[in-house]
Order: sequence, then structure tokens, then C-alpha cells
Amino acid sequence: MTKNEYLEKLGQELHKNKIADKEEILGEYAQHFAFKLADGFTEEEIAAKLGPPETVAAQFEQEKRYAAFGPGGRLYIKMAMSVFAVFEVLVFILFFAWVLAVAVSALASAAVGVSLIGTFNPAGLLPPMPYLSALILGLCLLAFAVLLAAGAFYFFAFSRQIVRATVRWHKNVTSGGALPPVPWSPQFSGKTRRTLRAVLLISVIVFGVTLVLGCVVSAFSAGALGFWHAWGWFGYTGPLFKGVAP
Repeated sequence: MTKNEYLEKLGQELHKNKIADKEEILGEYAQHFAFKLADGFTEEEIAAKLGPPETVAAQFEQEKRYAAFGPGGRLYIKMAMSVFAVFEVLVFILFFAWVLAVAVSALASAAVGVSLIGTFNPAGLLPPMPYLSALILGLCLLAFAVLLAAGAFYFFAFSRQIVRATVRWHKNVTSGGALPPVPWSPQFSGKTRRTLRAVLLISVIVFGVTLVLGCVVSAFSAGALGFWHAWGWFGYTGPLFKGVAP
């Protein structure tokens, strides 16, 4: 059964069962098809996994689905789900706090990288080094910033998807609905996935190459493997330099 055939049959069954929110339900199932198609499944495979439209439509009859619980039972279910929701909100806050931390780290890395390349030294915070080392390490930090930014983008999409999936689960449990579950992992289009993969790969390669190259160049320039000690980065007591050392 194709997507259009499945949705048409489901719409007929929902109408037959006099389900009020028919259009919303069909929209959710159409979105479910779109997500699964993006993952590489065929329309026939998705329709088979969802089950017959008649069975799906019957699940939306809340009176039949929850008759065994009675009004009191449904109240207890909602109270239990409310308790779960408190802990879930705390977890969501931690997720989004992590996203914010990664995003701030990306901005800080980018700021330091630009400062090294542009020979800026705000408040004398950057350690002294020859410009070639500063240039290479600045590029390294910029690549690291891109890597962190891509990570923050994915973590944000993942956190948002977790919230959507949890809300759908709560809705199905407390209302007796039978909407298709929302996937727990982020649902990107093929183009977005390819772009994100390319950005991650390029940034990792640039970061690794410039990190190694920067360390080698700095070691040769300082005449010591521990170039950070030779340049007094951690025991530097002289005046803070302006710009980079010649």
C-alpha cells in the first residue's frame, strides 16, 4: 500500500468512526511517512509497519480504549504522567544547558582564533609567540570552533526532538490517542545530513593538520619541544605583549 492509498483509507476509517480531529491525525501520519522515507524505507514498508488503517482508526476511539480504566483510572494515569514530567523537564534543562555550553565554547574558540590571526591581544590575555605559529594555531582554533558549532547544532536538534517525542508519548498515554510515535533522533533531510557530515569531516581534518603543524612549527621556532616553556607561557612575568612577538 502506497502513502496516498494508506492515508486515503485511514481518512475514510476515521470519518466512519466519527473521530473529530481527523485532519490533525492525517497530518501526523503524513509526517511519519516523510520521516521514514528520509531514512530509506519504502512507502509499502512504512504502511506495513503502521498496521491496517482500520486498526489504527479504531485505536482513536477513546471510550473503547480507556473503558476499562474508568474516570478514576484515567485521572491516576494523568497524575502519574505529571510526576514523570517534572523529572523530564529537569533532564531537558540539562540538555539545553549543554547545548549552550558548547555554543559558547565555539564562540570563544573562534574569538581567540581571529585574535591570533589578526594579531589582536585584548587585555593582554594571549601568550607571546611568533606570528607563523599564531597564524597556524589561529586556523586550528577556527576549525575547532566550526566543529563545536556543528556539535551544538546537532545537540540542539537532538534535544528538541527528544522534547517532541516525549510530548507525543504523554499525549498518547493520557488521551488514549494512537498517533504515530515521534522518532527520538533528529530527522534531517538528505541535504542537511550530507552538509553536516561534510562540515564535520573538513573541520576535523583541518583541526588535526593545523594542530600538528602548529606544534611542529612552534617547536622549531622555539628550539625546544616544550615551546610553551621556552616562550614562558605559564611562568611569564614580563610585561604583557601587544600583538604577537616578531
